[in-house]
Amino acid sequence: MTALVLEVQIPFLAVLLLVAGVAKAFPHARTPALGRDRRGAVTLTVAAVEGMLGILLLTTPLFVVRLASVVFFASATSVVADLVRRGSDEACGCFGRLSSTPAGRLGVVRAAVLTGVAVASAGVPKTGAQVLGSAGGWSVALLAADCAVFLALSPEVVAAVQRRLHPIPCEFRDVPLGATYAALRPSPAWREHAASLTSREPTDVWRELCHRYLVYPGEVDGRPVEVVFAVPIDGRPSGVRAGVAWDPGWERQDDDSGPQRVHSPVGR
Repeated sequence: MTALVLEVQIPFLAVLLLVAGVAKAFPHARTPALGRDRRGAVTLTVAAVEGMLGILLLTTPLFVVRLASVVFFASATSVVADLVRRGSDEACGCFGRLSSTPAGRLGVVRAAVLTGVAVASAGVPKTGAQVLGSAGGWSVALLAADCAVFLALSPEVVAAVQRRLHPIPCEFRDVPLGATYAALRPSPAWREHAASLTSREPTDVWRELCHRYLVYPGEVDGRPVEVVFAVPIDGRPSGVRAGVAWDPGWERQDDDSGPQRVHSPVGR
């Protein structure tokens, strides 16, 4: 029975790594500075490592792969523990946008448990695919138990339950600016106006009730403009709206051109 318990940990860890890697590949909360691109690159690198480890756990029993998994989970435990020790309000980003709450002790416990599981199952001679291929009723039950324990130790699940039981009105929600960027960049409104922007950093940002507004400098037909994006606090890219505005006193120098039309920015 002990051997079966250890065997099922291999596909469990493999699927967990694959899910975490896929979650990180989607837009996630990032900070509004030059470091944003570097952080995005690091996140994608971690996602690639997770995906590779997940596939290798399913396809090969090599000890070096098991050792790499132990090192990976131990490193994750160290990183999350450091965030908690410093009292940082930064999320671990373990599962991309799902991991949006500040890192806490529950996250440390989860990472430590996964590290222990990786260590205990390092000597299993079967691949994850082989374990799944020969899985019986007990194997399925053990995998279900693993999932239940994992969910119980997941801050993301706890936060989701709390939000469902005690919903906070959107105007009072504490939403990091990084989450706003994560909703803005993949939105149709951003894609529509991105070519006219002269800077990828906003010149002004403010929040009103259920929207956050970001002002970007731009140029349209040689005219300096401001592009204002209204991003819903709930983070829906499809809900992003945009408006274009320029100085009503600015005119073209062409003789046949009169004063330019003024577009009021959204929400101002």
